[in-house]
Amino acid sequence: MSKEFFASAKVTVRKQIAIPKKVQEKLGGVEEGDYILFYETPDGKIFIKKGKIKPL
Repeated sequence: MSKEFFASAKVTVRKQIAIPKKVQEKLGGVEEGDYILFYETPDGKIFIKKGKIKPL
């Protein structure tokens, strides 16, 4: 995994961020209602992926 800086997002007072356009493009586009999933690796790194949530 590259350690090169790619994009940033500023956190609002409500703890929200806007997904940068470059990241949206890498995710294959992001639309209202899409889920962005957050994963943690064993060494504590966080990464994101666009995905679906299975209903319970």
